[in-house]
Amino acid sequence: MRKAGDIISGMFREKFGDGFMETARSASGLFSSWAQVVTEVWHRAERTAKTGDVPAAAVHSRIRELERGVLLVEADHPGWVQVLQTRQEEILSAVQRRNPDMDIRAIAFRLSREPLD
Repeated sequence: MRKAGDIISGMFREKFGDGFMETARSASGLFSSWAQVVTEVWHRAERTAKTGDVPAAAVHSRIRELERGVLLVEADHPGWVQVLQTRQEEILSAVQRRNPDMDIRAIAFRLSREPLD
């Protein structure tokens, strides 16, 4: 008996082509790695290697979308937007290093209209 995930993957492959699932996996990895990216940038900037310590900036922000090479990040308070903007170039570089095939060229920040989960 085939698993539901295999059936759905097959349907997407038939409808959208072989590259679709790989693109979906890459995008999923990008979105789920946000806390790791921010942690990496903060620890590098502070020259620390605290394991398991996630900066508050990562907790108070998330990737909202990636469109036309621009990564849109939302934060739950204007102060966190400003804090993230101070490390914008470093965050962009870290995201590009982790996802070289995604052609991410810029990062933009905005205030979230809804509470972050």
